[in-house]
Amino acid sequence: MIYVIGVGPGSPEYLTLKAKSEIESADIVAGFRPALNTVKEFVRGEVVEVDYASESELLKYIADKSHNQKCVFCCTGDPDFSDSQLLEKIALHTEIEILPGISSVQVAASKARVAFENLAFISFHKRGPIESPKRELLSRIKENKDVILLPRPYDFMPEEIAKYLMGNGISPDIRVIIYENLTMDEREHHKSLKEIKGEFSDLCIMVIKQGDSS
Repeated sequence: MIYVIGVGPGSPEYLTLKAKSEIESADIVAGFRPALNTVKEFVRGEVVEVDYASESELLKYIADKSHNQKCVFCCTGDPDFSDSQLLEKIALHTEIEILPGISSVQVAASKARVAFENLAFISFHKRGPIESPKRELLSRIKENKDVILLPRPYDFMPEEIAKYLMGNGISPDIRVIIYENLTMDEREHHKSLKEIKGEFSDLCIMVIKQGDSS
């Protein structure tokens, strides 16, 4: 079994006590670099840094080791918010147990003061086609829902998202909050869709708060 642990949005202060305990007692701690950076001071065992090129090989390595060693895989935020594809890949090799964490989505919702019961969450943190979540994004905005969304770092960032929405009939004056590097070197931007231009951190999240004029 591999324990898949959510390690929060970046700052170690947002790591749960349960996650800290499991990481400290693990023989192998694996994950992508941002997650490992969050937990490095608590790691006592072997560190396995995964990247996209080595992902398949290293997931098999960790799964094989998990038969007689305690292995954890660290995910930024909460694994259930944007890591469904990764969870499926790990589960191909062995059983998993998920330890939830605090997601940047939760932090952004608190900062923007939007309630989850009135909120649509859409993630573009996935490989492959994203036409379905794009259509869902349009639908939710047209339903006048508040929306929190996670851009895709390499090809669907805030500027591309704004162009897509305006090109599909969404008002260019709709207000958006963009948070970068939440809980770390935070930056907050309040813009209309038509004002969203330029580059943003890969660690960014967007909030579309309907009717908000701030």
